[in-house]
Amino acid sequence: MNNKKHYYNEKNIKFIADSMLGNIARKLRLFGFDVLYYKKGDDEGLLRNFEDRILLTCDKELYKRCFSLGRKAIFVERSENELDSLSYIFKSLKIKPVLKAVRCTVCNGKLRKMDEDEINKNQNIPQSTKSKYKEFYVCTNCGKVYWFGSHWKSIIKFNEELKSTFK
Repeated sequence: MNNKKHYYNEKNIKFIADSMLGNIARKLRLFGFDVLYYKKGDDEGLLRNFEDRILLTCDKELYKRCFSLGRKAIFVERSENELDSLSYIFKSLKIKPVLKAVRCTVCNGKLRKMDEDEINKNQNIPQSTKSKYKEFYVCTNCGKVYWFGSHWKSIIKFNEELKSTFK
């Protein structure tokens, strides 16, 4: 990471991920982080949309540009191993991973717990799922519905593996 040593308050950390880090952006959202995913690949546009975010990039030239502009950035080695990449990001910021299902992994919108009436009326949730699970969350931006189904076990396993890299 560029700049001097920073100690971050997790609640204030926001990221912008370049076009090569879509999976990392989605995973960071599982940990509650506000992550814009810049798909276009246009460095100028990305730099204009930077706001008060930490850039995550695999592009050395873009990383160097950010550094020269005094912007915060983390150079993430291109790797098939998302565990190593996420561990590196968390360690760079001196924070530990904590799962927080508060953001939509698709669009970065905030999640809101659905009430029982909403769940019953929602046509996008299969009846078998409604009868098996009781808590559902909806993205306030795109309307995607989430629940702690069987896929959540693999997310918890990934989280445990990530935490083990901090020992």
